[in-house]
Amino acid sequence: MNLWILPLGHPLFLLLATPRRMRFRLGDCLWIRIVDVGAALSARQYLSDGALVIEVVDEFCPWNEGRWKLEGGTAERTKEAPHLRLPVQSLGSAFLSGVSFAELVRAGRVEELKPGALARADALFLWDRHPWCPEIF
Repeated sequence: MNLWILPLGHPLFLLLATPRRMRFRLGDCLWIRIVDVGAALSARQYLSDGALVIEVVDEFCPWNEGRWKLEGGTAERTKEAPHLRLPVQSLGSAFLSGVSFAELVRAGRVEELKPGALARADALFLWDRHPWCPEIF
């Protein structure tokens, strides 16, 4: 059995008396690149409500750049003051809930511009499972 392919939240980790004997390794196997911020954020599901304005920086896909207001599960361009500023790569990291906005702020990859925005972003993007890709390519 290929135990290295199990997702992080798999119950086997809790069932084993000595999970360390699995010699589980963590690697990066799932990468995303958001090429349409509005469509991606609007297609995603959210566990809570709230408004959040994100200023996205994207030198490779300039059509992504700008301020996006996420509210009611829909993202639209806005001229409102941003709550967070981040490069599109950081948005990709948080998009699948594998990395929190708080972790990205601590790593210097997201800037909180309005107090409380970080907690709101983490609540909006929270999901009950870690991202997982069992495909080997």
